[in-house]
Amino acid sequence: MPPITLSIAICTHDRGAALVRCLGALGTPRPDIEIIVVDSGSSPAEAEAIARTAPRHGAQHIRLTATGVSAARNAALAAATGGWIAYLDDDAIPAPDWLAVLLDTIAHNPALAATGGLILPRFQSSLPSWWPQSLRAVLTIIDDVRSAADTEPYAANIAFHRETLAAFGGFPACLGRRGTCLLSNEETYVIRRLRRAGLLVQFTPELVVHHDIAGDRLCPDWLLRRQYWSGVSEAVMLRALGERCLPKALRMAVRAASLAPLRFWPAGSTRHIGHRCAAAFAFGFMRGTLVEDVGRMTLI
Repeated sequence: MPPITLSIAICTHDRGAALVRCLGALGTPRPDIEIIVVDSGSSPAEAEAIARTAPRHGAQHIRLTATGVSAARNAALAAATGGWIAYLDDDAIPAPDWLAVLLDTIAHNPALAATGGLILPRFQSSLPSWWPQSLRAVLTIIDDVRSAADTEPYAANIAFHRETLAAFGGFPACLGRRGTCLLSNEETYVIRRLRRAGLLVQFTPELVVHHDIAGDRLCPDWLLRRQYWSGVSEAVMLRALGERCLPKALRMAVRAASLAPLRFWPAGSTRHIGHRCAAAFAFGFMRGTLVEDVGRMTLI
């Protein structure tokens, strides 16, 4: 058997049908590529379907009883044997040339530590006109790259030199989605640590996946909730990186105070949505700065 060049990890939770589409898009298994499916605490019926689906596509199956995307990605990292490990979201569909582009990028950049690419949206419902253009990224979209050097990859379409990622401890347990807790920034934390260490992280626009975006996310209350947790995630990430949070927390406190009346606006309304999102982020950042156990936090 040839050595494993690449491990492809797909972490999934209660999305058996989406997993089938993602695995199908990867095509016929190759002997130098291994695919690892990690079930992150799916319900019994979905877990059974996922367990049947993975071997049909030549994938190794790992079942975790608890939810948590960072734990799932780290489980894949521990099981992987490839020189590189790539991560795809279960609702992401790689382009037909995704694998070829990734392998070519790795082969021609021996100093590379990580890379990622475009994430193009496939909306199940049209993006509403009221949605702020500046907040398209919270839907896990990267479709407008003006400077590849300044673009940080997202974990829906990202790859790492496996031994390097392992040496840095993988993904942080304090960040990443866990059930209904919308913590994020776990990949941003890793990327920033790599760059701090002087390692090369490259954004590759030719590396493309298409990302399904559920219609139930395209509503004001989801966006506000997402922005709240974005604020929490930013503060938790900065603390984990050893950066000072207090100066930004003070700025967020001023912003939150000035926008506080908007917190009482009906959650389902689209009026003043930009300012309300700013208020939600500010409140989230302050809580993420002050609260130690973010895993027990609830949205209020």
